[in-house]
Amino acid sequence: MQQKNPEMSCGIEVAMSTSQGQRRELIQALEGLRKQAISDGPECACDVFEDLAAPNRFLWTEWWRTTWEADRAQASDRFRALLGAAQLLGTLEAVQRVSRSSAGTPTSRKGNQLDSAP
Repeated sequence: MQQKNPEMSCGIEVAMSTSQGQRRELIQALEGLRKQAISDGPECACDVFEDLAAPNRFLWTEWWRTTWEADRAQASDRFRALLGAAQLLGTLEAVQRVSRSSAGTPTSRKGNQLDSAP
């Protein structure tokens, strides 16, 4: 897992799932997009997690220092490719902005869900 700078307080989470048959392709896409996110923004912390209780469910996280940086990332071709891969190879479940509490724990901001799957 990538270390997050304490100054990184603005995050984006993307929840997605896939079938066992599409799993390998989705993981390959996520690995490539994660490398690109890290190289595109040196101030970006990006990780992908899998739900151990429900295999083939993934959570993509990106952390940025400012809302402006997160907005820019979310408007990028790379982010659109992430959403496209999730939709093409599985189900895009949710996209939301998150922030850190004063204790440094990621917390969802209610009412600020950016996008969700139909």
